[in-house]
Amino acid sequence: MKIAILYREEREKEGKFLKEKISKEHEVIEFGEANAPGRVTADLIVVVGGDGTVLKAAKKAADGTPMVGFKAGRLGFLTSYTLDEIDRFLEDLRNWNFREETRWFIQIESELGNHLALNDVTLERDLSGKMVEIEVEVEHHSSMWFFADGVVISTPTGSTAYSLSIGGPIIFPECEVLEISPIAPQFFLTRSVVIPSNFKVVVESQRDINMLVDGVLTGKTKRIEVKKSRRYVRILRPPEYDYVTVIRDKLGYGRRIE
Repeated sequence: MKIAILYREEREKEGKFLKEKISKEHEVIEFGEANAPGRVTADLIVVVGGDGTVLKAAKKAADGTPMVGFKAGRLGFLTSYTLDEIDRFLEDLRNWNFREETRWFIQIESELGNHLALNDVTLERDLSGKMVEIEVEVEHHSSMWFFADGVVISTPTGSTAYSLSIGGPIIFPECEVLEISPIAPQFFLTRSVVIPSNFKVVVESQRDINMLVDGVLTGKTKRIEVKKSRRYVRILRPPEYDYVTVIRDKLGYGRRIE
């Protein structure tokens, strides 16, 4: 099997550790930083880092390429193994003993160009700027208006990222939905809205504000169009992986009080 290993820039040592182990059984055809430019073509991509590293690596992968993450960051929703579990991973790889999750991208079109996001796209005012009036139009429906600091449109993958921190719901990764969450709206009863993933969303603000794609600032714009992309990646998990256990252990959500 031809494997690419991509790592966070300060995790080269951990990347070399995995390379040494993996290369005993498989051909490592690429080894480098996840934020380096260029596409990666391999049978499997191994990522060393946290969720941000996985986001970068996913955009370098060909459609449907399986990916597996080794945690070397903080929360690690997208990582599946720790470095201490390398032997367990190699055993799972020999038998292809994985659970697979399909994680799809959203496509964002604006005057800044076309972008892909696995987590979310955010339109947000400057820290020193005033609140902004934002129109959100969901395909086949009339407009919603928010007077807020901004708005986040996220995938199920991104529901545990920025959207969660501003009060959005946790969405299981298997759901075919998009989540729209205003940021600090003036009307306190304004909450997130969940819509079918096949609906296009148009967001327009009264003035130019910041656009961030998966947390990376791309520039300022007034208008974006968001829709589900055809691009996707497959995240490999150990067979006993359980999403509820993950959000309970990492977020404390649903934890039993004793």
